Amino acid sequence: MAEPAETSIPPITQTFILCDQVITDEATKKKTLIGVFDRIWVSKFPAKHTPAALYIRLFDAQGDCDIRVDYVKVDEQTNLGQVTGKMQSGKRHTSVELAIALPPIEIPAPGEYEFRLWINELYSHRVRFVAEQLPTGRKQP
Repeated sequence: MAEPAETSIPPITQTFILCDQVITDEATKKKTLIGVFDRIWVSKFPAKHTPAALYIRLFDAQGDCDIRVDYVKVDEQTNLGQVTGKMQSGKRHTSVELAIALPPIEIPAPGEYEFRLWINELYSHRVRFVAEQLPTGRKQP
């Protein structure tokens, strides 16, 4: 029995990781994640963090999907930025990997921040980090 050309089943998010960089090997297409983190120390606010990237692994996608990632300051529910794009997968029951290089991350104040993943306007997953003030006299890690 042939599968339909399109599906209304949204893909399953297997992995959503924040890191400094995602490197793709051109020969094998394997991805290497560099500098996975969930905490940022800064000497003063407001601050910017760079480099930064998101790694996303989806399963069971077929057809076209709209991808959106919102960058949110959690305590205020303030949207500080957004990345959008499209993804296409031709075959169900397989995984699709995405790597998104982010512009410098704006960090206006100490606190918790999230990147929220939306697929076809449906919330899928989040990755969170905490921004903290570096104690006086201590150097940034």
